Amino acid sequence: MSVALSHPVTQSSWTGVQGISDRIALIDRWGTIVAVNESWSDLARQTGTMTSRIGPGVNYLEICRAASPSCPDAREALAGIRSVLGGKSRSFVMDYMANFGSSPAYFRMAVTPFCHGDAEAAIVHIDITELQLSKENSLDRVREFAQRLVKAQEEERERIAKEMHDDLGNRIALLSFSVQSLIKQRHEHSARVQELGDVLHKISDLSYALRQLSHCLHPHLLRNFGVGVALKVLCEEFAKTTGIRIHAVIPEDLPRVSEESGLCVFRVSQECLHNIAKHSQAASASLVLEQVQRHLRLTVSDRGRGFMQSLAWQKAGLGLTSMKERVLCVRGQFEIRSAPGTGTEVRITVPISEPD
Repeated sequence: MSVALSHPVTQSSWTGVQGISDRIALIDRWGTIVAVNESWSDLARQTGTMTSRIGPGVNYLEICRAASPSCPDAREALAGIRSVLGGKSRSFVMDYMANFGSSPAYFRMAVTPFCHGDAEAAIVHIDITELQLSKENSLDRVREFAQRLVKAQEEERERIAKEMHDDLGNRIALLSFSVQSLIKQRHEHSARVQELGDVLHKISDLSYALRQLSHCLHPHLLRNFGVGVALKVLCEEFAKTTGIRIHAVIPEDLPRVSEESGLCVFRVSQECLHNIAKHSQAASASLVLEQVQRHLRLTVSDRGRGFMQSLAWQKAGLGLTSMKERVLCVRGQFEIRSAPGTGTEVRITVPISEPD
């Protein structure tokens, strides 16, 4: 989010900013407030704060320092103002939330040099509540759409997996029984029996491949035994099928994970391993699942050829969009690091339980 200063404070314009809505204060080199505009004083009255506590003569750095032990925003503001006063930065901008009454308000704090009399810097607080709420509402709509899309996709996967198991699986089983019956009836023709044995072996391979495909479409292990067991089996099958060595670190004592978060971790793992086998040309890979407070963190990496991220996003390739949408659905975080010749690392962090 970027909002330009609606009223940049300069030496020539200070006398004309008394009536604007942005809260403005001027501080000297030591951080003491030397002047404030009317909106700054109005905010004090709205919040029930005495002007003597935040008005001229009060050290603004001390206000931030006093609040910094319990407030990260105050620590950030303190460091930013010091940087501008010390000449290390030309400006400083940060966004923060404040509770006024029953609803939160959002502000953007901007600090810029201002040399006039004793003043060395101007501190401006801009109300961006409307813009922030609009952004959050838009994000909620995107998340809701993504959730519906993922749900529809999973329902279709489940339907296809059931059809494969119930219909094609039964047909293959009947075909296998028919071949076994023929083998029993043709003991005198050893050559024919051998051919039928080969056919039976191929049918068994086909049946196994069909079961694996059905399980990938709809991971029953995930629902019945949890994400840890499902990932272990996924890694074993990946190594067996592709020949790529995989170092899997999966805790034995994982907490109970919500169905949405567990499915997200499993599908992202699937997509990452698929991409490694298809694109990376790596001989080995790593999959690490760990608990970080009330979140699960999944990291899948390889030392393959990597790729240019900007190009991949433009083409919407490598399943990046699908993975990001899934993580967005469960209010998680998605990170990817890759560059040509340096390998790839995908990391997601998702809540263990469903968010309120």
